[in-house]
Amino acid sequence: MNIRGIEHIGVTVSSLTEAEQFFIDALDAIMLYRIVPPGKADKKIAGKQMHALNDFPEGLNLTGLAMLRLGNGCNLELFETRPVTENGETNISQYGINHFSVYVDDIRQAGERLQQHGALMFAGPTDCFAQEEGKGNQTWFCRTPFGLLIELISLPSALKYDEVATEIRWLPEPSENR
Repeated sequence: MNIRGIEHIGVTVSSLTEAEQFFIDALDAIMLYRIVPPGKADKKIAGKQMHALNDFPEGLNLTGLAMLRLGNGCNLELFETRPVTENGETNISQYGINHFSVYVDDIRQAGERLQQHGALMFAGPTDCFAQEEGKGNQTWFCRTPFGLLIELISLPSALKYDEVATEIRWLPEPSENR
């Protein structure tokens, strides 16, 4: 098996329109396509149709499905379901995927932009520590208006690796704008 990387991350949101706009405005995401456009009831996918594929609840309908691209990294697949389930806020203590991290060159500018588009910024930016410690290496978490936890990270200085490491961490190519 040859794993080449994460192709996309799926996120279920209460409003596809709101989530699309947030990612486009706050993180410069690019809309690739909408399999189920918002407000197109004739395009919805019944839960019974999806259940065998991924254990989607049979009592729900997929009422929105869009694929966006984040920078030169992974794609983001957004799902809207009806009836709406509780819009819980993720946190680091929960089992399963609890956040994703977006690499940025200017962490303060990115945080300010997220905040302008309704994200709640937590304490930060903060200096990285341990193996990620280095001049300019910082992280900053936020919660989107729809409850998703996102981490901003900038790692301009080299990382430190454990003696047993046989590979280095993937990071995007340096930006031409730096």
